[in-house]
Amino acid sequence: MRDRRNTILSASSTASSDPPASPPSIRVIPDDKKLFSSPPPSPLLPAPVTSDRRIKASLRRSMAVKGLIVACGMVGLYVYVLQGLMYPVPSATANFGKSIDIVAGNPLPGEPTALVVVDSAARSQWTVWIPHNQTFPLSSQIYADMCKQGNQLKSSIETSTLSSGKQPWWRKQGYYAKDRTFLDITDAERTGVLPKSRSMENVCETSLTFVLGAEDASFGKSLLLLWMSYGLAKKEGRAFFYDDSHWAWGKYISYFAPPPSPKCVRPPTHHIVPCPHTARHIVVSTATAPFTFGETFDREFRDARKHGLASQSRIFDLIRSGYNDLFVLTGEDALYAQSRVAKLKDEAGTSRMLAAQIRRGDNHPSEFQYQYSYLPLERYLDGARLLSSKLSPGALSGSKTQLLVASDDPNILTSPELQQADSESFTIHRAQERIQLATKDVLDQSSPVQSLRKSGSAYVKHVEENSGWEGGFYSALFYSLGGASENNVPEQAMLLRRLVGRAYVLDLAVLGESDGVVCASSSAGCRLLAVAMGWDAVKAGRWMNVDDGRVWTWNGQR
Repeated sequence: MRDRRNTILSASSTASSDPPASPPSIRVIPDDKKLFSSPPPSPLLPAPVTSDRRIKASLRRSMAVKGLIVACGMVGLYVYVLQGLMYPVPSATANFGKSIDIVAGNPLPGEPTALVVVDSAARSQWTVWIPHNQTFPLSSQIYADMCKQGNQLKSSIETSTLSSGKQPWWRKQGYYAKDRTFLDITDAERTGVLPKSRSMENVCETSLTFVLGAEDASFGKSLLLLWMSYGLAKKEGRAFFYDDSHWAWGKYISYFAPPPSPKCVRPPTHHIVPCPHTARHIVVSTATAPFTFGETFDREFRDARKHGLASQSRIFDLIRSGYNDLFVLTGEDALYAQSRVAKLKDEAGTSRMLAAQIRRGDNHPSEFQYQYSYLPLERYLDGARLLSSKLSPGALSGSKTQLLVASDDPNILTSPELQQADSESFTIHRAQERIQLATKDVLDQSSPVQSLRKSGSAYVKHVEENSGWEGGFYSALFYSLGGASENNVPEQAMLLRRLVGRAYVLDLAVLGESDGVVCASSSAGCRLLAVAMGWDAVKAGRWMNVDDGRVWTWNGQR
């Protein structure tokens, strides 16, 4: 979708070549049959060389060359290993990428970076240097670069030292394996490698800070990572903090109650690093999630002895912990969600209340056939019918089931597929009616836009047309709300963003209280709804994914 600006929206190698070779000599080789048609003219002449003998000689030479190459390789490997054992600690460590070597007492760089430090005993370790005057949080790109640099430095130090404490290369390290090449900021300050911080009292021993960033256009993905980070911090005994100073959606407390407050003080901001995970104070964001919740995390928390959904229970529990403690609506939104759920359940009576979350916009299904479009609406309706028959096997023929629908595309409810289903097998309702995304037609009726012409003038001043949410949520459209730019978000634009965010939160709150949900797991909101319903409900099949037949995973991958 094209990027719409100033829109008015509503929420009612260097190759070396060999030197030229000399022209090859030309020999005329007679035909073999003619060669042997008569005996040699003289018994003193040797018999002619046959092609079979030439091939055997060539093979012997080739095998000799290969043997020589293998022998040289073995000797080289032996010398390399012997040198590593004889000299376990180098006198200096070479720069690696953007990393810098610092010997204690030398000046430090003026920008945040991962670097190698060499202490007085000539031991090399890597650490993270963040100048004390840097504002927090740093940009997401800087945090991601630090993790990449740290991984490179760790590999470089381990390769050059070959210390006895290093794990064999064939054995993968675990999520909680201590990185012996890393020097924590607190230890670096105590040993004088880094300048000391000013004294603070009651500082948390360990902590995890989650940063809600300006690049987080996906509200659902932000919530998912926030809840999982909170659950991880709680499991590890870390104090949990969050930062929303640059969040694209505004202030966290505009939607939820503040998280539980730790009984200790947040550490100095230059102590908070993105990697490694075993550092005392870590920061997590969408940019660093691949490092915090990457392959080693998956190996640690996914049960390799089980398959499918059963292998995901520990990860699910982490996110559910965050949901229980953090998904607390406040003010009028909380009251509305409670009353809305009560009203819908009362209308449903003894029948089941099902829900469908339909994501459109810039989110596309995982299923190959529809990866550049969207799943047919009939897919969701078929899933709802199957779920209804499963949950209410004894329902009377012709009875209707309540179906709550939430979508980022406001035209979904007026689609022919849903209108037909509403007249036949379902009673369809909006999930919530407090905040609705408007279409262009609705805006034109409520706030018509007309071109302006001055009296007696042929000049017509063009006025931007109303633009609605047709097609669903697009991040480019979101960032252009109210004329916002990358470095400037006017108050009116932020107000519109908050309305869209509140509508999303209310949808989650209402749909999460239903008896069954049908959705596509390629959507973060779909995966959040599974968490809201709980593990037992997901195991019982009351959460149904209609996209590619995948089981629940936190990131939607297989």
